[in-house]
Amino acid sequence: MGQLKILQKTEEMHEGRWWEPEAGGRVHCYLCPRHCHIHSGQSGFCFIRVNQGGKLYSLGYGAPAALQVDPIEKKPLNHFLPGTRVFSMGTAGCNMGCFFCQNWDISKSRQDQVRSQPVAPEDVPLLALEHGCDSLAFTYNEPTIWGEYVIDICRAAKEYGLKTVMVSNGYITYEAFHDIYDHIDAANIDLKGFTEGFYGKTTLTHLQPVLETLEWLRKETKVWLEITNLMIPTLNDDPAETRRLAEWILTHLGPDVPLHFTAFHPDFKLQDKPRTPPETLHRARAIARETGLHYVYEGNIFSDGANTACPGCGEVVVRRSWHDVLENRLVEGACPKCRAIIPGVWRKTGCASSKAADSGGTAGNYEHLNL
Repeated sequence: MGQLKILQKTEEMHEGRWWEPEAGGRVHCYLCPRHCHIHSGQSGFCFIRVNQGGKLYSLGYGAPAALQVDPIEKKPLNHFLPGTRVFSMGTAGCNMGCFFCQNWDISKSRQDQVRSQPVAPEDVPLLALEHGCDSLAFTYNEPTIWGEYVIDICRAAKEYGLKTVMVSNGYITYEAFHDIYDHIDAANIDLKGFTEGFYGKTTLTHLQPVLETLEWLRKETKVWLEITNLMIPTLNDDPAETRRLAEWILTHLGPDVPLHFTAFHPDFKLQDKPRTPPETLHRARAIARETGLHYVYEGNIFSDGANTACPGCGEVVVRRSWHDVLENRLVEGACPKCRAIIPGVWRKTGCASSKAADSGGTAGNYEHLNL
């Protein structure tokens, strides 16, 4: 579906969390591994966490720059409420500096450079219900940097039975991790490459903190986890790197965490790179499956690699075309042929929006099958 609206800026500033005062009026923001030390009147790397008078404020709180209704498969999440709609939102700014950013118009902007307007946390679930959504997604730019807003929206969403989704680069400190992710139901983390050189030169960050976040998610939370690797020709598409990435996932996260290889298109500062050939995704998927991963997908192209197949008997249980679910043959989260459980969060009964409208209370009956 198309974009709902682009809105105007909030007039009040919200004091942030995850910071401490320093000498000379500076503040130390420890929300992400950048650990910005911010002088009064300045912002951190992300643009939206600012020091005003020796206090840290979040300009992103209550100030979305984009609201949109998407298919959940667009996040991408293939094992989380397939075929449902998700109410997606983002603000300005980002804590990475990816040269290939495909939402650079907001992620590389300061809060006063985008059009936004106040939307209170308690109003977000009502907008989602109004548009027939079963879940909320914090996406487009990096939601970690507006974590205070995310937490308050999640608290409001639970009253209506709405699920919550983080689409994130995974660049967060342990001090803030549980504060945010203990409120989250599903996450797709961008594992943008598997070399420190790629992260350092092309995202202006580091690989290790992202790997740590993936392990925290898998081992310390109940968040449903999927991973995306955007494959950029000549930069992170080497088959040996793909194999190392898949082997790390198998060893540290297990075989059942879905992995999405998605196609790059030229954007932002990488206009000189070609689109990813479909053959590159086919090869990457074959390598990851050969390594032992059970659920490996191809995205941003039309391909049978969008389908979910039972790793036991090979039966296709969910058939997709791009972001559309054409057929869902799962029976209570199991393969209809061999009855093997397919890990995921599968919807069992009516949508949250219709249930909430009927009952005025908690809604949606979901089955969560752990890995």
